[in-house]
Amino acid sequence: MCVVAKSFARIFYRNGFNIGLPLIQADTSKIKEKDTLCIDLDDSLLEDTSQKFTLKLQPLSPVMQKLLADGGIVQHLKKHQGRLEL
Repeated sequence: MCVVAKSFARIFYRNGFNIGLPLIQADTSKIKEKDTLCIDLDDSLLEDTSQKFTLKLQPLSPVMQKLLADGGIVQHLKKHQGRLEL
């Protein structure tokens, strides 16, 4: 699960990653409400499989990638005994 939008308020964006929720910024003008999307975070691609097009995404920073991989900041801290290991 993730949220795709043209933009996010900075605090919402950061809080999303802190809880392990991917927030994807993309040009959503061609995406329709019921479209099926596939997100490839490794290659920074968004594929709309309903309409058959692909968008290049801004790559996530290594910090954001690490937080997502660990399930958010709380899970990251638990995993690393209370230390930020980014």
